[in-house]
Amino acid sequence: MRQSRPVPAFVFAFAAVVAGLLTPAAAPARAAEGDPLPADPKVVIIVGATHGATASYRDKADSAYAEAIKYTPNVVKVYSPNATWSKVKAATTGASVVIYFGHGNGWPSPYTYDPAYATKDGFGLNFDSNGDGKLSDYENKYYGEPYVDDLVLAPNAIVMLHHLCYAAGNSEPGDAAPTLGTAKQRVDNYAAGFLKAGARAVIADGRQGPESYLASLFTTDQTLESWWLGQPNANGNQFSFASTRTPGATAMMDPEDDQRYYRAMTGDPTTLTSAVVASDPNALSATRYPVLAVFGDIWTSTFVASIQWIYDEGITAGCAPDAYCPKANVTRGQMASFLARALDLPLTATDYFTDDDGLSHEADINRLAEAGITGGCGEGQFCRSAPVSRAQMAAFLVRALDLPPATQDYFSDDDGESLEASINALAEAGLTGGCGNGRYCPDAAVSREQMAAFLKRAMATP
Repeated sequence: MRQSRPVPAFVFAFAAVVAGLLTPAAAPARAAEGDPLPADPKVVIIVGATHGATASYRDKADSAYAEAIKYTPNVVKVYSPNATWSKVKAATTGASVVIYFGHGNGWPSPYTYDPAYATKDGFGLNFDSNGDGKLSDYENKYYGEPYVDDLVLAPNAIVMLHHLCYAAGNSEPGDAAPTLGTAKQRVDNYAAGFLKAGARAVIADGRQGPESYLASLFTTDQTLESWWLGQPNANGNQFSFASTRTPGATAMMDPEDDQRYYRAMTGDPTTLTSAVVASDPNALSATRYPVLAVFGDIWTSTFVASIQWIYDEGITAGCAPDAYCPKANVTRGQMASFLARALDLPLTATDYFTDDDGLSHEADINRLAEAGITGGCGEGQFCRSAPVSRAQMAAFLVRALDLPPATQDYFSDDDGESLEASINALAEAGLTGGCGNGRYCPDAAVSREQMAAFLKRAMATP
């Protein structure tokens, strides 16, 4: 159940490229009755922007690709400089195996603590940091737990993190080895978001590449624990502990003799390797996402996890008893209801606008106005049926979250826009990366599924 909470002064959470307005690749569709065989298991290999190490990581990823393609034709590469969040999110939908090479930004670390792990424990991906309209191996952005917990993976999927800092408990090169307690926290934290997304296990290996993991994954029928322990670089020093971040999960570590931590696995060690590779990438689980049984039109949405969250929170009941209308534009009236419910704004007896009298969303529109989140569209009107633009969405969220003004200009296509300050504030707070190539696309409309992702990442607690 959704519990009452005040309007937050600041939310340490990211929203993906204004909820991924970039068109995604084909998403899983509901399998037709009588389909004789599932599709080939999907393996996705990601190389994030890792500065001077990126070229070597692409080589390592190509070696992983050469191994994976032996067992399934469904292998997808997403390499820097084209490994943006939107492309990674779309590619990993329905994946049974996700492999990532790149920077790791975990916690605990020497960097600023972020209570929502918005930049921690996820992927370091391409982002146009300098606004020149180009992507490179030398500009990246960290998409942390509030991003990766929204991945829509195949049933029994695993995530494999190779050569990352922090993910296996390790420190950065040149830094002192962590204490055992710190290493355990790093392993537990780094796996948490992926396990929230439904992964059965997260493997972190700072020394070895994926090739032997893939070979034994596709050719044996054993538990993930046995599979992990049987890798060529196993040290024989394994121990396990109950996860603090993910109830019911087990974390396993295998330090080197000098207590350096470069091998870990967190999740369900009893899952069979055969179950991982037998999963149909086209089968979304109504067990994991019960909302699929409520709304019959979201089986092809890549934002099912976000729609599930806002449904569970009581923020939406859909656009009809059995439909959510994921691709439909959000109207200003709908937006008012989404935000009023998400923020638990109090009711008010004041009527602020003349063009919503007796119409749907009127009470929520007035709640939004009472909270100072909207002043309407002018001349005492709210324009409840008009679609919400990305610029307007920025303004609503900046006011709702009381975000501070920005210290720089982030985008090239909003100069002179009346809501430019709000757009920059949203970017500085980490709630948007724009729509690509240093642009924000302020006039583009926001869809209902994108709104769900907005709200989940801004409001959900880690």
